[in-house]
Amino acid sequence: MIDASLLNINQSSLQSSSLQSSSLQRIKPNPYAESSTRSTVSPSSVLTISPEAKLADIGSRYDVTNISKDKMGEMTAELLNNKLISSKDALGLMEPEPSSFNVEPDVKFDLLSSRRNALIFAKAHGASEEEIKNRERVIDTLEELQELLGIA
Repeated sequence: MIDASLLNINQSSLQSSSLQSSSLQRIKPNPYAESSTRSTVSPSSVLTISPEAKLADIGSRYDVTNISKDKMGEMTAELLNNKLISSKDALGLMEPEPSSFNVEPDVKFDLLSSRRNALIFAKAHGASEEEIKNRERVIDTLEELQELLGIA
């Protein structure tokens, strides 16, 4: 004969262990449920990086006074892709210098001095006010990147 008190003890311990295990399981959201019932990502839970932080990161990796054409292209693409410069400024950064046409892509040069000299030349030869402003903006960006390199 089976002892009834033993049965009740085993049954209650089974119920409590199944309750414990079910409370530990995570409930997954139903991907087919209406969008109003699904959890949404709030703006505060999305990580955003400020333009200043992006510029600081880029500036810490590129020395604009000692940079190759290849690295200049990479840097320009990063600045453009992160919307830190306009496409017009990107063209200004990538503008080839007449003296650098025969330079290998991995030979380093002083991009900042090169752009400063190009500005002086443009002013001396009657460049438009818009062209001068564009060149000055490029130089400002390069100077800021150079300052950030010194901080890093």
